[in-house]
Amino acid sequence: MDAPSNKVTDLSYLIAISKGNKAFIDEMIDIFLSENPLEIELLESAIEELDYEGIKAYAHKMKSTIPFVGLDKLIEKDLEQIETLASLKNETETIERLFAQIKKICLIATEELRPH
Repeated sequence: MDAPSNKVTDLSYLIAISKGNKAFIDEMIDIFLSENPLEIELLESAIEELDYEGIKAYAHKMKSTIPFVGLDKLIEKDLEQIETLASLKNETETIERLFAQIKKICLIATEELRPH
């Protein structure tokens, strides 16, 4: 069950670890759909407020939910870069640029995963 190449999500990891258990897969997708928008909102607020400790914490926390839907391949390196830059307490423009890309991908993923 490979994801078409035009999608940002890839459920192959989730399918593999669950051995195809649909209830578990649906539960993990539901967790992503409820957690990710909140994580995006918290990270965005921290960036706007230049709360570098918050930026680090929220970027790090996001890395725990994105692998379930295959987003780690697309945004994990950007989240790690945001964490590093927040530790340095500079490069705000780079943080904002990286975040804009992460947010865009997460919004696409949410649309792909949301039941229609």
